[in-house]
Amino acid sequence: MIDEFPRVPANLDTDKFLPALGIFKAWRLQIYGYAVAAIYAAFLISVYRAGTWLVDSAGVPVYTDFACAWSATVQALKGGATALYDPAEFAKIQAALVGPRDYFYPNWPYPPTFFLIMAPFTVLPYRYGFIIWDVATLLGLIVVVYCIVRKSPAIALVLASPFTAWNFLAAHNGFLTGSLLGASLLFLERQPVLAGLFIGSLTYKPQFGILLPVALAAARQWRAFTSAAATAGIFVGISVAVLGMDAWTALPQELAAQTGEVLLAAGNDDPAAEWGYIQTVYGVVRNLNGGAVLAWLIQGAATSGAAIVVWLVWRSPVRYALKAATLAAAALIATPYAFAYDMAAIAVPAAFLAKDQMRHGFLRGEQVVLTGLFGASLAVLVAFGDRPGGITFGSTPIGPLVMITLLGVILRRVCWCVDTSWFPHWGDRGTPRRRAALTA
Repeated sequence: MIDEFPRVPANLDTDKFLPALGIFKAWRLQIYGYAVAAIYAAFLISVYRAGTWLVDSAGVPVYTDFACAWSATVQALKGGATALYDPAEFAKIQAALVGPRDYFYPNWPYPPTFFLIMAPFTVLPYRYGFIIWDVATLLGLIVVVYCIVRKSPAIALVLASPFTAWNFLAAHNGFLTGSLLGASLLFLERQPVLAGLFIGSLTYKPQFGILLPVALAAARQWRAFTSAAATAGIFVGISVAVLGMDAWTALPQELAAQTGEVLLAAGNDDPAAEWGYIQTVYGVVRNLNGGAVLAWLIQGAATSGAAIVVWLVWRSPVRYALKAATLAAAALIATPYAFAYDMAAIAVPAAFLAKDQMRHGFLRGEQVVLTGLFGASLAVLVAFGDRPGGITFGSTPIGPLVMITLLGVILRRVCWCVDTSWFPHWGDRGTPRRRAALTA
């Protein structure tokens, strides 16, 4: 997607694979990307000076997702992690940081291992911890994407992503999730034990790893599987040693409360029923006034379908970049619980797709579709900016449409490489052109 002159093997059908459009030239992509990122930066400076981002005019932290996580981590490190799983106590803990408010988020849904990740950022004053968390996790995602693509325009495009802007505004963990997912896939093919370390660390947010065991089993990556399990176990053991066992025993009840608060609200008249914020198939169905049963059925079908696709692709001999792109995109579709900041991880499937495109060329129409996805996401961000009392970008459920379309682009390339007459019986059959595409 970001190479000026993608290489097209001579024996491939050049009516299918095409060089990049002029707008996809490397120098132009960098200009576009950095220009959009500069606009984001100007916006952040303006809202900071207005006292509506990071801290208010009195220097008191603005209530955001990071404020919630920061205050929870400080409390946990003081030896009071169990208080976080009591809604009344958790509200008091948040009020101590941001002052009295009409509403505080009542549930802390993260496992205690998350505190180990956040701990270094709480030794700093709040505003510095906020910025350093944002910058450090964003740099992690940029490094992973660059290592996948090996082209400098990748940096500009990560910075230009509307979901990057949203995650930076909220200082949430979408960059971290994307970094761990991307790093695990980056190393899985040649260093499975190292990949397992990143997979095990991703258990801090397990809903984004539910398809990883499917891919590992399909590819028979048992070393990565063992490494991931060991890493997760060590992670849990350290959290118990540092924070105690009580927080773990309180977690299941709080997860049930979180599910009831976010996914099982009675209907659109319920104050908790802000379905547009949930960037999943489930959230879209509820946002369209579908009931919980219907939403779970459709989400279940989407998750099952994504799992089947991942299994078939990872059992196939198609190029690894396409396998990784498929898994990364499907992982964001399979979960019923995700928000706009989580969609920052879209950089990972896009990077693996770009890697394959640079090596083998574009399929007809791909560039138009990808440009349209980026343009639509950016248009929604501009049209529905984060403004008090109004619709926000994060409450517009475009995530599932973007991810399903991206997965469709990836699977089109997979299907072109595999003759459907012998899919999924992976043998030596198929046309010479398709066999050449598989091994190029």
